[in-house]
Amino acid sequence: MRFKSSFLAFALVLSLSSTAKPILSFFNEMKGPELKVLFSDSTLIPTLKELHAEIRMGMLDLSPERADILKKLNAANIPVVAWLLLPEEQGYWFHSGNGEVAITRYKEIKQWADAEGIRFSGIGLDLELDMNDLKLIKSSLWRLLIKLPGRLYDGEAISKGHETYDKLLGIIKADGYPIESYYASPIKDETKNGTTSLQRLTKFLDVETEKEIPMVYTSFMGNADGFLKVYALDLGLQYVALGSTGGGFDPTMPTLSWDELAHDLRIAALVAEEVHIFSLEGTAQKGFLPKLVDFNYDNPAAIRPEQVEAVKSIQSKVVLFSTILSHPTLLFTTIIVVIGLILLGIYTLVKFLVGRVKA
Repeated sequence: MRFKSSFLAFALVLSLSSTAKPILSFFNEMKGPELKVLFSDSTLIPTLKELHAEIRMGMLDLSPERADILKKLNAANIPVVAWLLLPEEQGYWFHSGNGEVAITRYKEIKQWADAEGIRFSGIGLDLELDMNDLKLIKSSLWRLLIKLPGRLYDGEAISKGHETYDKLLGIIKADGYPIESYYASPIKDETKNGTTSLQRLTKFLDVETEKEIPMVYTSFMGNADGFLKVYALDLGLQYVALGSTGGGFDPTMPTLSWDELAHDLRIAALVAEEVHIFSLEGTAQKGFLPKLVDFNYDNPAAIRPEQVEAVKSIQSKVVLFSTILSHPTLLFTTIIVVIGLILLGIYTLVKFLVGRVKA
């Protein structure tokens, strides 16, 4: 009996010291012709099969090239989730203001897939900013800034957004597809805080789905240990998205080296059953895919506490700003009063100095 207990204890220690391999999935965000070039590499599909990998394919178009690649992936029994995307002028990603367009787009993709005989293992909703806002940041920031105060008073946009997306979720479920979503982690901080001001301001929408995948893209967030610890490990999340290895709508964004990706993978695998890497094209073009076949998930690097504290500080600021912005009238009144007092002070000082000069 004592031997049996000792053996079980040894087995438990052994199991805890070895990290289970998560399911790997790759986001893909390419138009049809580029997709055809990527998959012209005859080793790509065999490597994906060897990895038992899945694909989250951004439906940028419904081209013959995409149909051909999807049929090849179906034939190879590689699961593909249709990652729904819109034309850029309609916002590209899904937000509180384009739910009806999202419904139309889903129906178009479903009809096309049925006509082509393409199988999807699920449907993915990308919940992010309005692409039009992003363009204004780069081209005319002032035009965006004058829109923002009004949004803080528009609570109806959030409620209507949820109504429309609930309708979309109902349609997708009726068609028999599992549904997943991709989101920015700080939005969950605001939801837990019981406020929606940042969502009103940015059009982000926190939509509950069966599978929710946070986009922990440490290549441009920095503080990799902090973001992974706070937004994955501490929450015990089953699903985590890592990146970026390159690709996407903005190829100028910073990307992960192999060592950085390996570091993130080992930490995420401590809790995640599925790790989603952005992107397939970046990972393939950098030669990372073959390295993942026999990748050793054991022995993650020690998490740096200063990075964890930095991210917790960011988290606190998000909650603080959300709370402050939830009272826009008080905020704007305070700003006006402060500006008025500053101008009054400047006027009084100038008047005093002019009086001294005349004297």
